[in-house]
Amino acid sequence: MAQQIVHNTGTNFTLYYNTLNYFKTIMSNHPSIEAVTQGDITKIDVDQFPAYPLGNILITDTSFGSNVTNYTVQLTVADKIKNKNNESDGRTNAQTIPFYGTDDTVDIHANTLAIINDLTSYTQRGIAGFEIPGEIQCAAFSDQFNNGLAGWVATFTLTTHNDKNRCLFFLI
Repeated sequence: MAQQIVHNTGTNFTLYYNTLNYFKTIMSNHPSIEAVTQGDITKIDVDQFPAYPLGNILITDTSFGSNVTNYTVQLTVADKIKNKNNESDGRTNAQTIPFYGTDDTVDIHANTLAIINDLTSYTQRGIAGFEIPGEIQCAAFSDQFNNGLAGWVATFTLTTHNDKNRCLFFLI
């Protein structure tokens, strides 16, 4: 079930929960993603999901600057590899649709990379609280985790404002 994205002017994205919830929300709202998870990539799909593609958010590390919080984010979008029917020309044994191969891995890579582009473009241009200051590195995978999944992992630094409020607690 898709969640509504609300105006985020007053949202403190320095808070870990708010950053995780933001990515869960935009992945849930993307029309091509059927399930959203959070956590370690090696544990993706330990359970069977009723529908794919699957979106996953993982924050691998964080650093505090003078007035910013920098998150290292990994977004994974994956789909189940499906074998193609034998649709080759019997005379030449050439596959005709849509790419060479016995499964739909190339199609999954094309679709999941487009989804990652949607998610990161929206974050870069549509959210006032975030900045992606560098490049977004994307790495394809195929059945890497012995679970029949293929897709892409995008890794990037996400910067948010952090006013470092000094008067919240008296710690002396």
